[in-house]
Amino acid sequence: MLLLRVQVLVIAVAISVVGAARGQSGPDDGLKAEITTVSIPADRRPVVTFKISDGKGRLLELADLDADSVKFTIATLKAGKSGDSDYQNYLLTKVAGKDYVYKGETRKPALAETLQPSSDQGGVLAKQRPGVFTYTFKTALPANFARSATHVVGGEMTRGNRRYAANPLYEFVPSGGKVQVRRNLAETASCNSCHDPMRAHRGTAREVGYCALCHTSQLTDPETGENLDLKYFVHKLHRGKHLPSVEGGKPYFTVGLNQRIADFSTIVSPQSVTTETIYKDYRNCASCHANPKVANWKTLPSSVGCVSCHDDVDLKSGKRHGPGPAAEDACINCHRPEGPEFGPSVVGAHTFPGNATQLPGMVFDILKIEGGKPGSNPVVTFSLKDKKGEPVNAAQMNNLSLVLAWPTVDYQTEISEDVRKAEPQGSGVHVYKFNYTIPAQATGSGAVGIQGYRLFDVKRPNGTIVEKGQRNAGMNVVKYFSITDREAVPRRKAVKTENCNACHVKLQPHGEQRNNTEFCVMCHNANHTDADKRKTAKGPMPAENVHYKRLIHRIHTGRNLGEPFIIYGGPAVKPVPVNFGDIRFPGDRRNCTKCHEKGANELPLPDGVIATQMPQLDGTTKPLTPIMSACVGCHTKEPAKAHMEAQIAAVGRESCVVCHGVGREFSVEKMHRR
Repeated sequence: MLLLRVQVLVIAVAISVVGAARGQSGPDDGLKAEITTVSIPADRRPVVTFKISDGKGRLLELADLDADSVKFTIATLKAGKSGDSDYQNYLLTKVAGKDYVYKGETRKPALAETLQPSSDQGGVLAKQRPGVFTYTFKTALPANFARSATHVVGGEMTRGNRRYAANPLYEFVPSGGKVQVRRNLAETASCNSCHDPMRAHRGTAREVGYCALCHTSQLTDPETGENLDLKYFVHKLHRGKHLPSVEGGKPYFTVGLNQRIADFSTIVSPQSVTTETIYKDYRNCASCHANPKVANWKTLPSSVGCVSCHDDVDLKSGKRHGPGPAAEDACINCHRPEGPEFGPSVVGAHTFPGNATQLPGMVFDILKIEGGKPGSNPVVTFSLKDKKGEPVNAAQMNNLSLVLAWPTVDYQTEISEDVRKAEPQGSGVHVYKFNYTIPAQATGSGAVGIQGYRLFDVKRPNGTIVEKGQRNAGMNVVKYFSITDREAVPRRKAVKTENCNACHVKLQPHGEQRNNTEFCVMCHNANHTDADKRKTAKGPMPAENVHYKRLIHRIHTGRNLGEPFIIYGGPAVKPVPVNFGDIRFPGDRRNCTKCHEKGANELPLPDGVIATQMPQLDGTTKPLTPIMSACVGCHTKEPAKAHMEAQIAAVGRESCVVCHGVGREFSVEKMHRR
């Protein structure tokens, strides 16, 4: 039985971390594997020659690998129904369906038995020379196997208790002909932009091309009867919670090794924030299908791929299919590769309303900040233009505000004011004087940021409305000014927006108008809570602190928190509770640099970083020390929290840097090493 997990696809042919002493390779030195030749002798038992080394190129022995971890499979390319090609695996194993338990209910299998692709078992491994070995299959290929067709051998092997894995692939034509292009429709690198890396089947499968050799049209889950063909399975699990079938009350799950349930019904894609902190858009096909040379996803659309996401569509009856009944695998007849936005073409039909080219766009700039001294009211000069450079009047904006925050060493206060009545100066330039006065005791430097949007109806080619009142926001701009400093001192940059967008593509919470982490931290400061929203909602108390470092760590820890993490968002008159405790983070949370700027996660923290103010049941707040407030976002277990509290109590202040500082025995870098 195949083990099916959320982490399904992906590649990591080689990873290298720390070298071993005296030129010897240790289990932390990574793994590389290469198949150099494959031959099929008269007995039709493939012979695979492969080479193994560590991440530094040092040759390895089989004993350096995890025990019994070397496996190979073989498949051939056959013409698919849609005109492209599909893998067919030669190694089919009979698997019986068994009773399983889903949410406390014992269920019968959908199928008594089925055949599933697998790896060869019981073949012969032999050493040829240092680092080079052969594997001879125990299973013989069929007598009538297609010698002129492209064949692919895929391997898996692991090292360091599955810490490192390699999935080498080798394409060949047994008769010696030209190899066809394999089905590399999804790039492993694209998958790893979120999954960092994906580790399917207990970490042994990390290469998309290798996954595809078993996840063929031959693969069915006998317990649920679900189709596990890669192009069906992966589309469906990434839509997860928002599959039409799941929204209609039918859970989407599979049963894997040892009858383990893999429930994909709670998965949400981080692709686009289209409503208040809710991720719901799955239309960015090119996010995974990034290889421009292999565009089958749009040039050869298949009914299997299409109905995996659109699983409420029945082509045979025409249910929820506008034109009515249609032949399977005839999608290309109507759904051409490219065409107008929101039209029937593959690209057109998958256009984000917020990315529509018919939207004029918005470009902000803050030109000048004056009067930012203690006791004065800052005067801000800013410009508004569309993406063509045409000026926009502030009065035309549906929402436009300037945000003032200080001190930049660690924000404690933020003020937001509506600036749609700012004084126009011509050519999109405006001047606005804050009503708020900088306090006399204020010191250091401050920041001003801008946010806003216009509303437009997004339309189909025939003029009908796709999205009424689509927000068309500009990228947040932040500029700094001196309060008492000789020169303005910017806030430290701990996180890159570009890093967020590696997964989110276009980070845009709070109604799509906040899209720059440099702007986000202005409001999400150490004193910011959701108390105002909870009072209106009569929600549970105490309120939650939404300090950026605490909030983001906890959101991305998600269901690993082991408890709900509910934040009230939306307008105060109609607050929306969002439980981030259901988030299933797709990567390895130990990789701090996935989000952080280099060095920004290391200790000690800069001088001036303040404590996070945690709301209490009696309405007061209690300070949570600066380092601990970040660490407990991920390290939520009681022993970890007790350790932190004990170290603080022992010296009266945070002493984390003594053990966890840069260069220390238990430095943050070492403790988060993957």
